[in-house]
Amino acid sequence: MVRLIEDKTELDFLPADPYAARIAALADTYGTERSFAMFWVQAVDGVPVAAVCRVDGSMTVCCIENADFSELSAFVNAVGFLSLTSDAEVMKKLGFKPSKTSFTVEYKGGAVIGKTEKVRDCDKRKIYDLLSLCGFELGDYNAFLADVCARLNKGTASLSAVVNNNELRACAFALFEGTKSVLLGAVATNPSARGRGYASELVGTLAEEKSDKKVFLFCRNDSLAEFYAKIGFEKVGCWAVFEK
Repeated sequence: MVRLIEDKTELDFLPADPYAARIAALADTYGTERSFAMFWVQAVDGVPVAAVCRVDGSMTVCCIENADFSELSAFVNAVGFLSLTSDAEVMKKLGFKPSKTSFTVEYKGGAVIGKTEKVRDCDKRKIYDLLSLCGFELGDYNAFLADVCARLNKGTASLSAVVNNNELRACAFALFEGTKSVLLGAVATNPSARGRGYASELVGTLAEEKSDKKVFLFCRNDSLAEFYAKIGFEKVGCWAVFEK
């Protein structure tokens, strides 16, 4: 059975993985009483086995053992979504062919943190422009701003950036901070500042700061797995996104 949750503590069963981090962080940020942010739990024989969240059409699915994938597939199709993110194996079991997929990497320690001065806040418009320049598909700026600020204000996300002479050189986020796991992302370096190790430092700094939890990152493409391996990340699986 799949039902709406009434309290975010109903998600405490979720494992320490990147999808759980995303769902838990969004529940902490928006709560369970907003029409644009909805959270469901699937139970089998009274035991919770999967969670689904949908925020503004973007859906995430996280499963543990014994999830009923036939029911989950029928459910997500019935409630509708614009995009769906899950583990690649889960995506396959749900019956969707991914629009995008690549490696999931987990931080195992050992990042060397340099001495570059880092800031924890900066102009969000500059962040948006840099991410757009580096190929991230962000949609409308106002929607981006509202979502990022909501998570930063709630402490379910954090930013690390390098700014020189009032110019944003690089940025990285702990995008979703759950109770057991953290998902890093939105890592970008201005083309004029590449080759100086900014991205490595920012990601390594965030990973070390959050290392009391499991820390994950979705590679945007397979070739980045080697880059993250040099910082202390290991491949642990594959993420997938299905877009309508």
